[in-house]
Amino acid sequence: MTAFERPLKSTILQRLRFPSKIKGILIGIAITNLGILLGYLLYTPDTAELTISILAILLIMLIIINKPLNGVLALLMLTPFIETWINIPMGAGLPDMSFSRFTVAFLAIFVLARAAIGKFHFAKASLVEICIIATTLGIMVSAPLSVRPKGVLQMAITMHFIPLSLYFFAKNLVRNRDDLHKLFLVITVLGFVAASYAIYEQTTGNILFLEKGESLSYAQHATGYYGHGLRIIRGLLGSSANFGRVLACTIPITFYLFFENKSASRKVLLMGMIAVQSYGIFLTYNRTSWYSLLISLSIIQFFYPQFRKVYLVIVLIAAVVLWATWDQVNESTVVQERVNSKVSTLEGRDARWQAGYNMWRAKPIRGWGFGRYQTESGRFRTDGDTRNFQAIENDYLHILVGSGLLGFLPYLLFLLIPLLNSLRLFFRT
Repeated sequence: MTAFERPLKSTILQRLRFPSKIKGILIGIAITNLGILLGYLLYTPDTAELTISILAILLIMLIIINKPLNGVLALLMLTPFIETWINIPMGAGLPDMSFSRFTVAFLAIFVLARAAIGKFHFAKASLVEICIIATTLGIMVSAPLSVRPKGVLQMAITMHFIPLSLYFFAKNLVRNRDDLHKLFLVITVLGFVAASYAIYEQTTGNILFLEKGESLSYAQHATGYYGHGLRIIRGLLGSSANFGRVLACTIPITFYLFFENKSASRKVLLMGMIAVQSYGIFLTYNRTSWYSLLISLSIIQFFYPQFRKVYLVIVLIAAVVLWATWDQVNESTVVQERVNSKVSTLEGRDARWQAGYNMWRAKPIRGWGFGRYQTESGRFRTDGDTRNFQAIENDYLHILVGSGLLGFLPYLLFLLIPLLNSLRLFFRT
């Protein structure tokens, strides 16, 4: 039998057979060369950044290929830490490939490819998925009117489409209770890490995990205060308000895992996480987050009977402690600055909101474009002042003024539809 008659694979393998010593030498040479190449690439900051970005992208690809749900979990957990640092330039005129953009794009391609060969089946599409696309398009339509059109297009993808698309991936990749608990556990860990960092920054004053391009000296100089020594957190998530939003969501989920776990050791661990997250949200000094958490816990106890007893105990203990220490609490800096101070005017926000509402009424459909509030709000004020506001300080009005009803209505529907569906399922069962 000639070499041409043998199977191609066996012929190639036979010709590639080496003595074990030679194999070891070749492997050693290959590893050494790879190490030298990696060291060379990491030698300068520019090549080091690109090399690390490529390695991170390759790693997330392997995670997604192994199990797509783990890719979603990695995206949730890692994005706050590495989003602005993992970046592959795509050339002039194209948005750079950040960690979250690549992960979502590769997830979509991989899931679609598996569906095409019959190895994956999508859940039935609903109005929520349509709202995700409509919100993104509604914001993009306002780009030509905006101060920075290209920035608005990137913002529509990074700040709206990618976060909202996580709902789509979770809906299709979470298939059982174990998957759900795994997702909730990652969210809980993220909340615990965020709270731990908030405690660290408030305690030490050190700022970590800044966005790329923002210097530590500038961040420390620009760090603001709510009042007498009440710091605004700057690192990791960017602001105290962002920390408050995250923790207001993660604390109820941590309570759910606490009641669902039967292991005593896990219950102790989760209770510790709840305590850390509760202290963390307190240190944000963000009233909206405090109120949101209280409202959510008050609502949950009506729908989740296991939580009701704990909720009543928490309320009772809090009431007794407040009654016993009311004089000290009422005179504390936190209460004076964040509860009693300027509550009637919401620190001037009512004027900002009124100006934003008046701007929306002038252009209700397409909006003014993002960034126009900072240059046009002065002439829509009703308090006698004509200076422009720098921020509207309300997410809903921000979208409404920037993109009008085209961007706001689908965004509002995206938030309301899952809530209404949950209520419908609850009362049906």
